[in-house]
Amino acid sequence: MDNNTSLILSNTIYQIYNIEDFEKMKTTVLKSLRMVIPNICGSIFMTDESGSEHMLRDPVCYPPEYLAMENKYLSIEERDYGSWIMQRNQPVIIRSSSLMPEEERIKTDLYRLSYAPFNVHYSVYMTITSHNRSLGVLTLYRSREEGDFTGEHIFILQLLSEHLNARFYRQSYEQNREDFEKTRNMGAYIKKYALTEREAEILYLIFTGKSNDEISSALFISGNTLKKHLQNLYRKTGVSRRSQLLGLL
Repeated sequence: MDNNTSLILSNTIYQIYNIEDFEKMKTTVLKSLRMVIPNICGSIFMTDESGSEHMLRDPVCYPPEYLAMENKYLSIEERDYGSWIMQRNQPVIIRSSSLMPEEERIKTDLYRLSYAPFNVHYSVYMTITSHNRSLGVLTLYRSREEGDFTGEHIFILQLLSEHLNARFYRQSYEQNREDFEKTRNMGAYIKKYALTEREAEILYLIFTGKSNDEISSALFISGNTLKKHLQNLYRKTGVSRRSQLLGLL
């Protein structure tokens, strides 16, 4: 690895920790990676923990015009032959060419419907995980003409892996803590209805207009778990539906 690559990587690691805007950080990382791992495009998905049918959500792409490709991927996600990678909850960096023989891979719906229309032929996946939780996945893509990703490219991603894992975990922790700190101002509701901390969090998010999917995502709980908490909230507050909870304001 030459000095220029080392300098770019050092700057990228600095940006991972010091760009406060999380969305801007993700785009910056993808742009920086393009300078050391030539690619046609790159993306970062967040893991969907809302209990929906999707494993991934909210793709960020660079260049941004490839967002259409990743949205198409979401529409056929269940047909992704590499979906098991996101289910391991452990760091994995692997090339798509290592998952399936070439002659089979180009016949898959994922390749034909999502990648081929955008001149994408090769990809390399890097899962973003921490504390046995899947937090997201970073993917880089190359055209057939550019050739497959090399061992050196995988080594570069390995150098960044632990830093992205740490930043994503910090983001999820701070989001949960911020939401909980806000609910602490709801002392009157907590005392009056004998709410648990989790019930208070959910009630606050309902008061701020969040949907069930948004609440599940923010609190990292499944839809079924949320339904159980809502039933307890209804029982404790003496209401029978969500709209009546808003009447408590």
